[in-house]
Amino acid sequence: MGLIPEVTTERLRLRPFRAEDLPAHRAAVDDDPEVTWAHVRIPLADSLRRWADRLDEWERSDFGMWIVEVAATGQVIGHAGIQRLEGTDDVELAYYLGRMAWGQGYATEAALACLTYGFETIRLPRIVATVRTENAASRHVLEKLGFRHERDGIFYGAEASLMVLDSSGFPA
Repeated sequence: MGLIPEVTTERLRLRPFRAEDLPAHRAAVDDDPEVTWAHVRIPLADSLRRWADRLDEWERSDFGMWIVEVAATGQVIGHAGIQRLEGTDDVELAYYLGRMAWGQGYATEAALACLTYGFETIRLPRIVATVRTENAASRHVLEKLGFRHERDGIFYGAEASLMVLDSSGFPA
């Protein structure tokens, strides 16, 4: 993979991570236990390691995570993209947006852009998503996009549901 592509939507820009994004991203996502998967604040060293891994994913694959910013203001509100589901060959949709972005439709907009990239640009046959059992808002986003429940299990060390969307079901 060469350059990481940039994707724009009506209100968002999904773009490569830059070092200067770290403080804003940490404030929106990694420093807020309400936002992180494990519901704990992520230490700085772990944030740096995760971004290195996300950039490496682009080198290994034709996909990865983008910074999500509001196009009109440049405000970093989180990250979204597609990545390998830990311990599998599945490709997973993931999005983490800070609380300031909740309830505005940004998760759906970012997720739709990621799915379009996955299905239309790199021609994936299916994309999965994991959602914590208690995260009704995220489950609603996934269902609205056409994902269906496949099974419950432990993903990334937590009880969660595996949701699936086949390319034939996209767009929903």
